[in-house]
Amino acid sequence: MADKKQTKVYLIPEGETRDSHTYHYTAIKTRKFTLENKKMRMKKFNPAKRVHEWFVEAKLPPHS
Repeated sequence: MADKKQTKVYLIPEGETRDSHTYHYTAIKTRKFTLENKKMRMKKFNPAKRVHEWFVEAKLPPHS
């Protein structure tokens, strides 16, 4: 059985900084995105604004 390569991705609203209070974590298969050198972009719900908007991949926050 082949093990699946996945990683955590930190998503923030497009056009906002990392300091925004809204964010999402998701696990994706890395092989497709790393080979194509693409960043993940998903449409998710932003509860602060109460609308669906685009979230883009950002650097993970520092580990504590």
